[in-house]
Amino acid sequence: MNKTVKSERTTLNLIAVLFAIALPTLVTLIYFKWLSDYDPSVQQSAYGIGKFVQFALPVVWVGIFFRYRFGKRKQQRTDPESEPKSSIPAWLWSVGFGASVCIVMVVALWVLSGTELLAGLTDRVQEKVSDLGIDSVWKYALLGLFYALVHSFLEEYYWRWFVFDLLKRFVNVPAANAISSLGFMAHHVVLLSDFFGWTSPMTWLCSAGVAIGGAYWAWLYQKTGTLMWSWVSHMVVDAGIFAVGYFLVAKLFG
Repeated sequence: MNKTVKSERTTLNLIAVLFAIALPTLVTLIYFKWLSDYDPSVQQSAYGIGKFVQFALPVVWVGIFFRYRFGKRKQQRTDPESEPKSSIPAWLWSVGFGASVCIVMVVALWVLSGTELLAGLTDRVQEKVSDLGIDSVWKYALLGLFYALVHSFLEEYYWRWFVFDLLKRFVNVPAANAISSLGFMAHHVVLLSDFFGWTSPMTWLCSAGVAIGGAYWAWLYQKTGTLMWSWVSHMVVDAGIFAVGYFLVAKLFG
C-alpha cells in the first residue's frame, strides 16, 4: 500500500471514529429530547432509525476498509502471551462486576427511599415510560429483555469492538480506553439530565459510573480478547437497571 493511500485511509478512519463517538449522543438528543412532545410512534421511529444507522456503521465501515486486517488484529489480541496470567477466571471478572453494580443500585434505591429526589425521579421515569408507549408489564418485560440481551451486545460491539479498537490505531490502549469510555458516557448524560437536570450532582455522579463501567468493559475486552465477557457483564447491569426500574414504574401497569 503506497503512502498516499495509507494516509487517506488514516484520515477516513479518524473521521469514522470521531463520527462514531458523536453519533449516539445525537441520536439520543433527537428521540429523547427534541421529539419528546411528539406522538410515541414518532419517537419510536426516530429511535429505530437512529439505532439502525448507529449499529450498521461498524459493519459497513469494516466491510469496506478493514477486511484485510481482521486476521492480524484477532491474532494479536488473542495471543496468550499478550496478557499476564490471572488466577481469577474471566467469567468472575465479568459477573462479579455486573453483580456489584446491581448491589450498588439496590442500596441506592433503599437509601433514597422516601426522599424528594427519588419521588421526582419516579415521576420522570413514569412519564418517559408512558411517552414511549410502555403501558403494560409484558411490554416493559420485553423492553428489558431487549436491552439486557440484545442492546447490551450491540453497545459492546459498537463501543469496544469498533470505537475502542479503531482508536487504538491512533493512541495507546489506556488513552483509547479513556476516550471510548467518555464517548460511551456522553449519551447517558443526555438521558440522565432529563431525570435529574443538567446541574444536578446525580446526573454527573451516575454518568461517571457509566464511564467507569465502559472503562472496565474495555479493559475486560482487551484482557480476554473476546466480547463475550464484557457483554455478559453489561447484560447483568442492564437487567439490574430494569429490575430496579420496575419498582419505580409498577403502578403504571395496574
